[in-house]
Amino acid sequence: MPVKAMNLSKREKYISIIVAGIIVLAIAYNFLIEPLFKKWHSFNNEIIKNEIALKKGLRLLENRNDIIREYNSYASSTRTLSRILSYIEKHALSAGVKTANIKPRPVVDKGYYKEYIIELQIEGSFSSINTFASELIKPPLLITIKKFDLRTPTGTPSTLKGTLLLSKLLI
Repeated sequence: MPVKAMNLSKREKYISIIVAGIIVLAIAYNFLIEPLFKKWHSFNNEIIKNEIALKKGLRLLENRNDIIREYNSYASSTRTLSRILSYIEKHALSAGVKTANIKPRPVVDKGYYKEYIIELQIEGSFSSINTFASELIKPPLLITIKKFDLRTPTGTPSTLKGTLLLSKLLI
């Protein structure tokens, strides 16, 4: 066979060299260049994603104090409201009053103090409701009763139902 390859004309040798070169270039492109380009492209995309995440993190760090301040103001008002509600529920349970439909209203910020308003419906005997209301206005929370609406449901004259609108001021 090598003898036959030697007997090729000059034109045939050039064509075979060009064909062999094209085959080598195709193999190099498919197995070297294209995988390297894909790897480079994926690394570039990963770098772009990391840059975006880093910029977002830097923006959050720049606004860190504002975010913490806003969170603390929200968390402190939520903690305070939770404390007031647990106080109300504890005294309602100890007085034998059933509470339902407890609706905390938005906190009213009046400059130097905040007003927490809570509306709730109660049910119980006159003496238990009286005990409950007396306990609410005593220290430590000193809750103010803004609205006190009582009525007797039909069929049970010893039980009273009502609506309370409570207010608590905090400095």
